[in-house]
Amino acid sequence: MEALAASLRDALNTRDMTAFRALIAENARWGYGGPDDERTCHNRNEIIATYKRLLATGVTGTVVETTTGPGGVACILEVDWPDNAPNRRGPTIYQTFIVTDGLITYIEGHDDRDQAIAAISN
Repeated sequence: MEALAASLRDALNTRDMTAFRALIAENARWGYGGPDDERTCHNRNEIIATYKRLLATGVTGTVVETTTGPGGVACILEVDWPDNAPNRRGPTIYQTFIVTDGLITYIEGHDDRDQAIAAISN
């Protein structure tokens, strides 16, 4: 899991979507309000397209911390949002990358570090 965390951090910090894509299972999901929420990504292609769309609008982020657990990787990201960014949030984002068979299968945002750590601890 440590190697995957390092690869994830490197891919996101260098904005290398090809490297990031290689870490994600084909049927992975990035959840928001539920499976029918229009913001939910239902596969690897949609996840990469969303990251690329955010980058194209000028959103930049840096993974400043990763923590691994039996369920995956929790990341703390410091994000710079341009004034016109869609779905703008605060400067600190807590995301978990749930891993199955060595690939990311689910990405989810959390309100704080403790919630993110709990999500990968089960």
